Amino acid sequence: MMRILALLILSLPISSYANDHNPWEVSLGTTQMFFGWYDEDSSQVPTSSATLILSRELIGGLSAWGVFNLPLTPNKRVTAEGVIEDTITLPTLMLGLSYEALSYQYDERKRIGLDAGLSVGRPLTLKGQVFPVGAFRLKLVKDNENTVYVGLTTSPYNPEGDLVWGLIYGMGTKF
Repeated sequence: MMRILALLILSLPISSYANDHNPWEVSLGTTQMFFGWYDEDSSQVPTSSATLILSRELIGGLSAWGVFNLPLTPNKRVTAEGVIEDTITLPTLMLGLSYEALSYQYDERKRIGLDAGLSVGRPLTLKGQVFPVGAFRLKLVKDNENTVYVGLTTSPYNPEGDLVWGLIYGMGTKF
């Protein structure tokens, strides 16, 4: 994790080629996380979490980002017998890169874009396991300052070994 952070810091001089007007973006959103697949033995209830994203445009559509995910509710699984099982998801920090794969200017001051990103995450514990995270988000940008987005995220890791899916949405501002 420290190596990734060091690489991001070392890449900051490259960011001088980025959009000088508003290269930073901070956003606050929500993630509805789903654990595992739905099967006959149990049903999943999504876990809500607050998501804070800080990103810095590096070159063109390439950005470095840090994501902090704070679960607000425990994971709930309803078994076939009707028993609710709770497990805890820990707060997580993720660092990675995103790329604006598509961008369409539909007004002088508005555009729509599609970001794709890869990150490496780790729960904020002493014995947390490092895991990969992939994400896509569709975003609307107004005046190159305000962003509204919705997207999907996935990771092959959680403490129970299930695949994690997430619906992400939120608002951000560029500065």
